[in-house]
This record gives sequence, C-alpha cells and structure tokens, in this order.
Amino acid sequence: MRVSDYMSKSPVTVKSSDDYNVAFDIMDNGSMHHLPVVDDNDEVVGILARRDLQMAARYFREGPAEISDVMHTPVVSIAPDAPLSLAVKQMMKDHIGCLPVMEDGKHVLGILTETDLFRALTDVLDEKG
Repeated sequence: MRVSDYMSKSPVTVKSSDDYNVAFDIMDNGSMHHLPVVDDNDEVVGILARRDLQMAARYFREGPAEISDVMHTPVVSIAPDAPLSLAVKQMMKDHIGCLPVMEDGKHVLGILTETDLFRALTDVLDEKG
C-alpha cells in the first residue's frame, strides 16, 4: 500500500497572503480540515488546520489577518510512492493530522489525511473479512 493509493489528488490550496477568512470559507464549503498553503510560485510554504483558524478568529476577532500569520511551518511532507505505513508513523511521531504529498519537495500533488488512513484501514479489515 502506497501513499498515492489513498491520497486525495489535486488538493485545494490557499495562498499565504490570503485573508484567513478565505480559508474558513473553503473549509466550510468543502468539508475540509486541512489546507496546504502555497506562495506565488505555487510552492508549499505551510499547512493550515481548521483549529488554527478557530484560534485565529478568537485572537484577531474578525479583523484582517493573512494566512501566513496562522499557518504551521515547516511543512512535513511525504512522497507519493512512500509506503502508507511510513506516513502513519510520520503523522504519529509529529502529532499531525495530514501530510502534503510532494514529489519534488515544493509542489503539492495531493494530501493524505487521517480520514484517508481510516479508508485504508477499512480496506485492510474488509480483506481480512
């Protein structure tokens, strides 16, 4: 089982210079909990979780704030051909809920979330029957 078998392909991203309310809207409309953050060259520069936005809303109280003010860096990522077990170990080790999937270390190809890992677990359990 490889990361590419379970990652969400072509993930939605946000720009680091966007207002954090843009990310709120994207997450709400797409039922998402994580967004890769990219710069003007579409290179990944951070990761944004829903809880980051909730904390930012309390701190900034609806005032303007760029995503770069609330995103997490550095970004922990994984290659698409990596074993899925490596992704699980990485997420557990770093206490994170997702991994951007990147082949060149700069451009996001997909995203692997906890939900994707539950889908993989379901497939394994169904096979064991």
